[in-house]
Amino acid sequence: MLADADIKDMKTKIYENLADLYSLWRDIISGEKGHEKQEADFIVDVFKRHSDQIRKVIDLGGGIGLHSDLLLRLGYDVTLLDQSKKALTIAKQNHPKLNLICDSFEEIDIKEKYDAAICMWSTAPYICSKEGRKVFYNWLKTHVRKVIILDEANFYTYPQEFHKVYLGEDGENKIKIVRDWIITKENLRKTKYLYEIFNKKSNKTKIIKDAENQQYLSVEILRKYLGSDWKLQYLFGDYSLQSQYNQKKSPRIITVFQKN
Repeated sequence: MLADADIKDMKTKIYENLADLYSLWRDIISGEKGHEKQEADFIVDVFKRHSDQIRKVIDLGGGIGLHSDLLLRLGYDVTLLDQSKKALTIAKQNHPKLNLICDSFEEIDIKEKYDAAICMWSTAPYICSKEGRKVFYNWLKTHVRKVIILDEANFYTYPQEFHKVYLGEDGENKIKIVRDWIITKENLRKTKYLYEIFNKKSNKTKIIKDAENQQYLSVEILRKYLGSDWKLQYLFGDYSLQSQYNQKKSPRIITVFQKN
């Protein structure tokens, strides 16, 4: 396991200067290639169940645009918000028609309003301070008109301590990922990564340390943050309208809030 000193002052590099490897990293960690298509289909199914008037969508923490691009192709007016400049640069190169905003959840101050907001793949849990969460959820309450989808891992199924080695590759790189975490009694997950990245063209290997903290929230806490103006309309356990949430078995906690 990596020592605490190894992650001092580190950012989560896979979203920053390693953002060009994010898609491969995500496939390796999830064990599924191209899973964002199923997730985007699920988002659209939720939108259609709620209202056929949803057109303007903000993808919060959308990174390189894996979901945003698919929604854009389906005719939605999509804005992608992320704090990583490199991720947004990649998103713009791949999807030139996307609206992009560089901002953090903790300081979000966009005046525009949206029909729906999505925050996928355990992105909201990166807000680890109460003040940051207050800013973020207050913005959601006042700047989204109809639907909010919040997606986080079902942390209730996670072991308190975890260690795993992942292997994967694409046409350019082979990657070995060593992943370790601990989860506190307050549901704060502290994760450390070690990446071994072999570039097939240069025949060179980089070894990079990375880390992240995620503060998972119960459904009841999410309801309190969003307040009485927002109703918890659906609670899903995976990316399917048929997936009923089960605390002991479901892989995800996906809350769908509707404006009262």
